[in-house]
Amino acid sequence: MGRSGLIPFLLMLGFLAPPALLTPLQPICDPRVMDKYILEAQQADQDIGRACAVSCALLETVRVPDTKVNFLEWKMMTRAGQASEVWGGLALLVAALSQAQERPPASPPSLPEQLARMRSTLLSVKEILRSVNGEAEARLLEGRPTPALTVRTVERLLSIYLNFLRGKANLYITEACRSYAR
Repeated sequence: MGRSGLIPFLLMLGFLAPPALLTPLQPICDPRVMDKYILEAQQADQDIGRACAVSCALLETVRVPDTKVNFLEWKMMTRAGQASEVWGGLALLVAALSQAQERPPASPPSLPEQLARMRSTLLSVKEILRSVNGEAEARLLEGRPTPALTVRTVERLLSIYLNFLRGKANLYITEACRSYAR
């Protein structure tokens, strides 16, 4: 086959090949993204709960955000107030996970990897918040204290992490995406 037959051959080959399935980028506001993070957090909570049959005490107490949500108060808050609580909570959780990673308890062996995965998820949530302009809104109330608690066990840290993702973070991102879509 000469040079002149190469082009028709390649065209024919292109039509016979099965179409390639392109996977679209997941949009930031796709609720499945947060659902995936929440599901992973629930699984981690169960896994660590089983692995820490008695208790996995942290070597030192860590500060974490108070994840209780009064829905009436939340709806009455300004977007800047909501953003401030979510950013403050995110910062506390990242710091708590970093602290736990630096000085992990003796058991279970999978804990350091789990803590690293949780921290990575929080950094992804941080990027979602940035993309819906949450950082700019939070700056309006910079310096406002974030309601916090202290925890002494990995189980409680995981519980707070899960509740934060399910609660304030998910509420804020969902509402920000609704207004972003308008």
